[in-house]
Amino acid sequence: MVNRRAGRPQGGPRGSTNEANALAEFLLTLTGGVTVRELAGRYHVGKTLWGEYRSGQKIIPLELLRRLVRDHTPDERTREARMETAERLHTAALVGAPPAAPSIAEPPPAPASTEPAPQAGRRRPLTLIGGGAGAVLLALLVLLVVWNPADVGSTADAPGTPGAGGATAVPLSGTGVFAIRPGGRGVFQWDGEDAAGWTKIGDAARQLWSGPAGLFATGMDHRLYRYEGRPGRWLPVSEPGADFAVGGSHVYRLAADRQSIHVWNGQGMSWTRIGGSAARLYGGEPGLFAIALENGSIFRYAGRPDQWAHTGAPGASFALTGKHLYGLTPERIAVNLWLDEQPGQPWIYAGGPAGELYGGLAGLFSTDPAGKRLRVLMALSTAAANQNWQDIGQAGAEVQVGRQEVYVLSKDRSEILCWSRDTGAWRRIGGPTQTLAVRPAPDASHAAPG
Repeated sequence: MVNRRAGRPQGGPRGSTNEANALAEFLLTLTGGVTVRELAGRYHVGKTLWGEYRSGQKIIPLELLRRLVRDHTPDERTREARMETAERLHTAALVGAPPAAPSIAEPPPAPASTEPAPQAGRRRPLTLIGGGAGAVLLALLVLLVVWNPADVGSTADAPGTPGAGGATAVPLSGTGVFAIRPGGRGVFQWDGEDAAGWTKIGDAARQLWSGPAGLFATGMDHRLYRYEGRPGRWLPVSEPGADFAVGGSHVYRLAADRQSIHVWNGQGMSWTRIGGSAARLYGGEPGLFAIALENGSIFRYAGRPDQWAHTGAPGASFALTGKHLYGLTPERIAVNLWLDEQPGQPWIYAGGPAGELYGGLAGLFSTDPAGKRLRVLMALSTAAANQNWQDIGQAGAEVQVGRQEVYVLSKDRSEILCWSRDTGAWRRIGGPTQTLAVRPAPDASHAAPG
């Protein structure tokens, strides 16, 4: 039930189509508790228009809808899911077609890129379609596409051709840098050379997860698939979930209703329940952590079903490096390091104010409080006067941390940039891209910082 403030009753949706009414209900839920007067003052849109948007009589502009989602959804992972829902409902409302329609195998090809052709045998996630009616049509087609890596001509729900007889997957080779093309139109792997060195390994996908357990992707049907080591070979391993995480050799799932946590048994779609409700999951080298649904506290999985250790109070952001868990205080004024071997006072000061945290084998990274610059934590210190962040460049829409590198997807998602801890230099390695994942290859020659 939406908690709305006192005032003139909003009433039910009054749009001309079911799709417009569905968007209005979403908008009303998103802005529940906020009056049209307050919305008008904050977003400089008249009260009458807000009433029409929330009743479905008029379709809210997409950019304004996106801004509302960002402003009313502080959690990053929830924001991504809610943004996807908002765009789906908006597109359906514009074209007057139901959100769930017969699926097609692949959207029509985008116009040819004006960039130089890639080297022979390579594919790269490039080219965008133009605006106007073409963009609306492409958006609708992307919503209808299904995950189908091996056979783009099929309309089946299955994700291509799994390994013969469920055989053991081939170990991943090449770099562990993966990307999804804009609109979910293909999964690509980088060869480590230049911006042209991308090979297509799968078709339509939404999100990627990667780690020692392998490469995983959610398809357009929201199910989770594992890459079997050969282009086009993907195996379904899970029904839809609210969140997934890879920690060490294990894959974890938060149930779609967020009421239980499961671990994949390593075969087929078999999972074992290991915990109760949670808001989201964090997986990495230090293990599996979960954010409590009730109060935002963080817990660590102790390795046995329903055995979770309270780790800390709520935080604005958390990140796992190769060795440690870091947390950003709710006010975002300090970053603390968790030391589980130090009972009584396990959290110590590690760094000053930050916007968001990102971790991996290369260490801890953060944005500045304004979210415009990316920094790396250079050394631990308990002295508040010694701010340990070193500015390394522009922040982006996404940050993924590798073994000795950090990968940044630019704000407009047009470029993938790589920064090396060894050289301190940046280079462009690809783009445009919808989302990234990084799976650091084993390397004993570098000690993981942080």
